[in-house]
Amino acid sequence: MLTLSLDHLTGLLFVATYVGIALGRIPGLRLDRTGIALVGAIALVAVGAISLPHATAAVDFSTLFLLFGLMILSAQLRLAGFYRLVAGAVLRQARRPLRLLSGVVVASAALSSLFANDIVCLAFTPVLCEAVRAAGRNPVPYLIALATASNIGSVATLIGNPQNMFIGQVAQLDFAHYTLAMLPVAALGVVANVAVVALVWRRELLAPKAEVLDLPVPVEVATLTPDRYLIAKTLGVTALLLAAFLLGLPRDVSALTAAAFMLCSRRTPSRQLYALVDWNLILLFMGLFVVIGALQERSLMRQALAALAAHGVVLTAPGVFVAVCTILANLVSNVPAVLLLRDVPGTSLQLWYLLAMASTLAGNLTLVGSIANLIVVEKAADSGVTVSFAAYARVGVPLTAVTLLLGTLWLVAVT
Repeated sequence: MLTLSLDHLTGLLFVATYVGIALGRIPGLRLDRTGIALVGAIALVAVGAISLPHATAAVDFSTLFLLFGLMILSAQLRLAGFYRLVAGAVLRQARRPLRLLSGVVVASAALSSLFANDIVCLAFTPVLCEAVRAAGRNPVPYLIALATASNIGSVATLIGNPQNMFIGQVAQLDFAHYTLAMLPVAALGVVANVAVVALVWRRELLAPKAEVLDLPVPVEVATLTPDRYLIAKTLGVTALLLAAFLLGLPRDVSALTAAAFMLCSRRTPSRQLYALVDWNLILLFMGLFVVIGALQERSLMRQALAALAAHGVVLTAPGVFVAVCTILANLVSNVPAVLLLRDVPGTSLQLWYLLAMASTLAGNLTLVGSIANLIVVEKAADSGVTVSFAAYARVGVPLTAVTLLLGTLWLVAVT
């Protein structure tokens, strides 16, 4: 009779969890990725692969507190109309297709470096769809640029996306040093983004007939009455928060303090801010922390890395590490990939930076590579615009190859 050891059972549950996350569902069930991660974590606790106290200890609350605090700030900006205000400004300044493309890319990248890129995409997508279609043009290239730029911009700081927040906290990376190292990567990525989209869609963006662009400002933007006081207040708090990060103050406590300040408002009910917090992402993190914690508890991660090394796969080689991270990020998404690879960098600053860079830029490879991509596709579909897998790949594949190559060469040279 075949019997399974606890190590084998732990390995099977881990594989089942990550396969489910890669597929995005379990056949016959209505579980999403977050539900799969939670069920996997609970199963590992139930079979004794990790005890409940150790499972609780495996959850990195520092990352979750930082994530929550920043989500509150971004939620306040969304409710105050800040993102639609910026989108309207981009439309009003664009009188040529290439100028509109550049404006969308720069605005998306800049905002995504400081605030949640999913909210940036959520606010910009319907505005772009309505304005560009009303002008008789194809919105698809601009929508693809919006999504890819949001991923590229988020690489610039340790608060640009959830995986960077985790990497910054667990590796105790210096905020200022990381930003200085990554700003050239993001800047090169922005230039590459405009260039690749313009070349792929040159008939739409560079042809003589595309020289004049008459963009009507959508009604929801034209009639927008932004709460300028709340916008100014939130941006002021954000500036103070960035100063705290640059001074080396604890990022989690600083973000929570900023969130508490924003919750104390006479204008915005706190429940409206809670409603815009991405609780699914927070629960996904919690489930994955426990799943990876079980592997570490049973020393299975260490054994797996030793087995790879014995077969000549040296994950600490920069090129190999970036390639593996890119593949994993597109199989299981970037957050699960980063948590899985967390034991590889060790004390190597270069590998931590490469992990942040590769896991973020890899999200541009395919349409399902990042949440930002999916948000753009879903919101565009609501507006009657279809962004196909093939159309996205025409931009995503070459753009990802170029930005990963440039990013890897730069980081190997400076770290």
